[in-house]
Amino acid sequence: MAQIDDAINAYQSSLDNATTQFVSDTKELEDDGLSVEEILLILAAIDFTSYFVEELGISAGINSYMATTETLLADLPFFGVATETQLVALQNIQRSNIEGLSRTVASSMRASMAQGIANRLDRFEMEDLIKANLRTQVPRIDNVIGTQLANYQQSVIATMGADLPDDTKYNYSGPRDKKNRPVCRQYLDSQPLTKNEIKVIKSDGFSARGGVNCRHLWLPTDV
Repeated sequence: MAQIDDAINAYQSSLDNATTQFVSDTKELEDDGLSVEEILLILAAIDFTSYFVEELGISAGINSYMATTETLLADLPFFGVATETQLVALQNIQRSNIEGLSRTVASSMRASMAQGIANRLDRFEMEDLIKANLRTQVPRIDNVIGTQLANYQQSVIATMGADLPDDTKYNYSGPRDKKNRPVCRQYLDSQPLTKNEIKVIKSDGFSARGGVNCRHLWLPTDV
């Protein structure tokens, strides 16, 4: 989905900018004559929110992510019994998710910087180290973000349809292409299905659909 892809790209762009700025800030400390010990103490004392989020600009990626939850919500058909309180709670959970991911990213960046400082890496080696460690320690950030946002959409649908009868049929909304997993092709060929029929094929097939970064959603046939 284009909105989710845009959120992924915006978050990755914020990380790239943050990495460049983080290296620049740390190299300034070296240029000012601070020792390795002094720089490591500064790194250890960095505050996540004031430095990584605000000064390094990871906030741009977080804000884009949260704006996408609004867009995805607006694009869904409304039916059933979802209250404003429930929808706000689901969005707040998403904020917690993206902030949690960002904290993990920041921890990896800080540890990588300490490693680079201790080994006297230059600016370019430092950036490469941070990015390489992120790929290892926080693999496939794009999949994490894509999956979280898609699961948010399905959670909203499930909340709206909480009181629908058990025999309600659902359509598997999304693309039919070469990227489809076998289970997604089965769902596309078998739809519409009830929740029980969906779960017979895959036990978490309603909530998780095809799996990580799935591009499909289950929508009631009468909306």
